[in-house]
Amino acid sequence: MYRLHDHVLEMLECIHPTYKAIDDQSVHILLPLAFDYQMEGLLHRCECFLITHNLPFLEKVWIADRYKLNRLLALCLREMRPNAKIDMNGAKYYALSDRVKVLLLERLHGSPPPEVPNTFLLYFRNWDIQEIAEPPLDLESFQRATDLNFAAIRAKTGRVYYVNPYYVAAWSNVFQDRILTNSHVEELYSPCSHEELSAFLMAIHPPQLRINEQNIGPVLMSAVKMESPGLLKKCSAILLSPQTHLSVFVRLSLLDRCFLHEMLPQCLQMVQRPEHLIQMTQQTTYDCLSTRARAAMLDRLAILLENPGMQSHSCQRCKMTSTCVNVTWLCPHCKTYSSDVNLLKGAPPTGNQFGMMTSGTAGTGYCGTMNGPYHTGGLQQQQQQQQGIYGNGPSTSGAYGNPTINSTTLR
Repeated sequence: MYRLHDHVLEMLECIHPTYKAIDDQSVHILLPLAFDYQMEGLLHRCECFLITHNLPFLEKVWIADRYKLNRLLALCLREMRPNAKIDMNGAKYYALSDRVKVLLLERLHGSPPPEVPNTFLLYFRNWDIQEIAEPPLDLESFQRATDLNFAAIRAKTGRVYYVNPYYVAAWSNVFQDRILTNSHVEELYSPCSHEELSAFLMAIHPPQLRINEQNIGPVLMSAVKMESPGLLKKCSAILLSPQTHLSVFVRLSLLDRCFLHEMLPQCLQMVQRPEHLIQMTQQTTYDCLSTRARAAMLDRLAILLENPGMQSHSCQRCKMTSTCVNVTWLCPHCKTYSSDVNLLKGAPPTGNQFGMMTSGTAGTGYCGTMNGPYHTGGLQQQQQQQQGIYGNGPSTSGAYGNPTINSTTLR
């Protein structure tokens, strides 16, 4: 009984607005509870985690079969190759349903993989592309009053949705204060526009809208207006993630527009060279930034001008963390040293140029001075910075992304 109590507590922490992340241990606790209580939103989160998590093939297929995770099963069958080696004498195989056994045998004999409906593309750190199931989302259930959704919530533009006020109050400090001070909860007024309110409702209700670069603008604005710490936590994690395909200037503009000025220094940590900050000041919408945002940019520029080297990284010999100021590149073929800074400004190096090899010895050099500790990977690191976080991500559009913001492409 005590163990069951811990399982229920784990489930509550994952569905509460604190939004605890699912890991490789909690997923096995949450799946039975989500399946038994028909919690579609939590089942979907577990399914997405399992798709991206490494598990033995038959174990993942068994989980998909046991908990009716059809998208996960279809993706597993798609990854399976004809004539693949599968242990058909193990306990996991015998525990599969007859339907799944037939699908596995058909796939082994060359049948085409099944289609996976409602999927979207997710980029991982190694830049591989995977398909993750995305359930359809709509606001049809909020269009009329029911026994569960009995309170009307009205946007500034007059649009009305019917919600459970106590559930919304768990996500919004604004509504929580109103419910505590007013016993009349049949109609509530929202400080959000219709677009922001609809994004807020889809983001907090199961199966919960997946926040990405295209919709983060209205979701973030609604989270600020509704004073939603849980939703703000999710949005800020996306904005400050290096894997997000948004330029630093677009991230900075979104944080500034939503008055999240305490996150500006952390966002600007992604800028590692002073010339990149100077290019950001040449954006057409730079004048739209607040004084605090410009001051944060100048503070970061002062730090970079004082110490303009590479970002901190660990030495592979002494394991100490330091910042390179001067780097001498070593060609792995002719063993020639060069300190020419134009190596980073020219065309992308090929296999025979300094520090860019496919053998794993690329980018070798010395940190600090010619006699400093030995480091590897310096040139690759700077090239990834130039390619990724300043200009190759999409800029947001509409009222929340400053439609004239263009990504700065470094040459």
